[in-house]
Amino acid sequence: MNVLLVLSMFAASSWGLKFSFTNNTELEIFRRQTLIMNCSSDEEIEWLIPDDSNALVKNVSSYESSIVINQTTKCDSGDYICRSKNNVKEFARIRIHVTGLKYSFKNGTELGVQLGQKFNFSCSAEGGVKWSIPRRSSASINTISVYEESVVSNGTTSLDTGDYECSSKTNPNEFAWLHLNLEDL
Repeated sequence: MNVLLVLSMFAASSWGLKFSFTNNTELEIFRRQTLIMNCSSDEEIEWLIPDDSNALVKNVSSYESSIVINQTTKCDSGDYICRSKNNVKEFARIRIHVTGLKYSFKNGTELGVQLGQKFNFSCSAEGGVKWSIPRRSSASINTISVYEESVVSNGTTSLDTGDYECSSKTNPNEFAWLHLNLEDL
């Protein structure tokens, strides 16, 4: 028996992505997205879902069914398992992590820039974000602008080196950071 699990993820107001995944896949998605997981098999199947999930199981038939989660939240995180009712050893599992921050850099990145180079980091969260940036002086105030979701530099100075951290205004435990180093030419 083969259990085929196909995942469709639709972000609000954008086209959906559809792809298949192998067993024991982990996927990170952002809050407030619509998530659709389809499972089909040549045998009768069932879904096991996290207790606190807002998931709605839609049975198309006993051999094909979908889970739909509208407006994902943190409580939708966990393991989703589609398995054969007759042979519980035949299953497909995906672990979903719902996160509140969305950022345009890899968390914990060490980034090297040259003196005078421009950069733009962006980060967003439901309820807004707060940026913590390295020490500021009159020289760096003219080159770095902090907007609600972005830090923009018109040209780096030596004072711009350090850690840049973005945190959720509604949940300070949700944060992402990067370290900016000044490189020699």
